[in-house]
Amino acid sequence: MTTTRAATTLLSMVLLLGSVACGSAPVAMAAEQQPGWVMVPPTEMRQSGTLAHPRLAESSGAAVTPRLPGALWTVSDGGNPTELHLIDTTGALLTTQPLTGVTNTDWEEVALGPCPGGQCLYIADVGDNAERRTEVSIYRLVEPRLTGSLPTTLPPRSAEVLRFRYPDGPHDVEAMEVNAAGDVLLITKGRSGGVLLFKLPATSWGQPAPVAERLDSLPIVANGGTGRLVTGAGLSPDGSRLMVRTYRDLYPFAVNPNGTLRPLGKPTACDILGREPQGEAVDWLDNERLVLTSERGLMKSGTVFVVRCST
Repeated sequence: MTTTRAATTLLSMVLLLGSVACGSAPVAMAAEQQPGWVMVPPTEMRQSGTLAHPRLAESSGAAVTPRLPGALWTVSDGGNPTELHLIDTTGALLTTQPLTGVTNTDWEEVALGPCPGGQCLYIADVGDNAERRTEVSIYRLVEPRLTGSLPTTLPPRSAEVLRFRYPDGPHDVEAMEVNAAGDVLLITKGRSGGVLLFKLPATSWGQPAPVAERLDSLPIVANGGTGRLVTGAGLSPDGSRLMVRTYRDLYPFAVNPNGTLRPLGKPTACDILGREPQGEAVDWLDNERLVLTSERGLMKSGTVFVVRCST
């Protein structure tokens, strides 16, 4: 994510200094509660890998593919090459898919979902730290075949482009998912106006200037000073639950029939503060376990964690 790098580095330094001083996150941050939520530790959280490859230093977004067990797609954020990367849960780079005819202004998320060609990869070029972009883009292409041995780099491919805007002006967004109907779901980071859920219907593709529909306002109180800004989301394989993550916690929601979200548990959120250098993405490995990916942090490579949270 191309968040102001200074702010990112500052957050990493705060977490690092807290760890050095007392073996855990700073007391002030650890004690902070999220109104309306019961914060609990994960029932399981283990680091399964490290994103040591230079191409993965700014990994942003995660989409678990059912075509290859333990594999997931990721992208690198703004200013990096227009490429998709397939990795596994150890952090190994399996293959790279270059894209042509697109730009990487601020890629923040990747998701898998249905499309007219079968199953597509969706890339969200929707990051907007200053909230000044009057138009942002989603790219999509049919997922490459993942059978047999994979080359280091796949042949370059083009992608379909959907340019759109929000009804109330620009938003900074890092979380995207695609539901079974092919609708694109977008959740704002929370920099201004709260944490909002928008939808682009599947019928938006091919329209000249579609406007995203606001569906919901989520009960997450964003706070950039403590790392509580939304950086990713993952839809469960059965489509019934959406996990929304910040740098420091995981919020489970049930998906209502009308597309709005309902907090799960008491509501109960999963506290993962200080576990990652800079937590960016979340997706489901199965209906119970999550995979988290992180960008590099201060003097640290990015990480891959496998997590189980109880609500």
